[in-house]
Amino acid sequence: MASPVGASFKSRRNMLFSEPIHFQRAKGRKKVKKKRIKKKINIKFGHIFLFFSLLAGIFYLLQQSFLFLMSWDYLDVKETEIICSREEVRKEIGYFLKEKNLGNILLLDIGHLQQELNAYKWVKEAHIRKILPSSLWIEIKEREPAAILKKESLYLIDEKGVQLEKIYSRANLHLPLLIDSNNFQNNYEEKIKLAWECLKDLSPAEKEKIEALDLTYYGWVTLFLKDKETRIILDYSNFAQEFNLFYEQLDDYEARFGPLEYVDLRFQDRLYLKPLENKDRSGIPIPKKEAL
Repeated sequence: MASPVGASFKSRRNMLFSEPIHFQRAKGRKKVKKKRIKKKINIKFGHIFLFFSLLAGIFYLLQQSFLFLMSWDYLDVKETEIICSREEVRKEIGYFLKEKNLGNILLLDIGHLQQELNAYKWVKEAHIRKILPSSLWIEIKEREPAAILKKESLYLIDEKGVQLEKIYSRANLHLPLLIDSNNFQNNYEEKIKLAWECLKDLSPAEKEKIEALDLTYYGWVTLFLKDKETRIILDYSNFAQEFNLFYEQLDDYEARFGPLEYVDLRFQDRLYLKPLENKDRSGIPIPKKEAL
């Protein structure tokens, strides 16, 4: 049998959850409206005139300051420090800068001055830095002689083929001699690149054996040797390998055929030999005033 207490609890629970619950705000609370405070600024003609007068004064002061700095003798370039390992190049650039009016250091165009210095044949690259108030720091990277070029005269050239200086003797210059029966009138840059392509894989001892490279015919190279009368005709693509092969077998060739005028090694799996008919070696053509 169900207890009467349990029945009473159930009836009260059903009444509690069957009726909706209403919430009310506290009567004492009221919404507070925020009021925006608007201020009106009255700009008069006097204010505008004062603003533009102040702006004009600032620009005028800037202009006068700029004109003063541009005409101030204190900022004129007076000293140049040239960093260069070759003394004659340093002196030549020093004379050039001394005769040139460099003017105010702030107005000096470093890019244009670098172009002028790079135009010197011995200058590979020039770096310039301004040192306030009146000095320039210039570092020169010189071109290095890489070979001797024989045309009408002898010239020192760098790896790019730039003619650096005319010389009258090869004495004490341990550099390869580049010759061309046409005085390099055709394909000059290509022939210079071909010469470096041939020499790059040779050791210093092997280069020392070479008297000259004849680049007359584009595509192959003819070598004159210092200690041999025999000329070697080589394909530049296998230059070092064929050069060493010639030296290894030269004694055998001469034992079989006698002194040789030339050995042609351009062709794969075969070679051409020509015995030396006239034992008086004509040598390499020498320009006037040259002493080998």
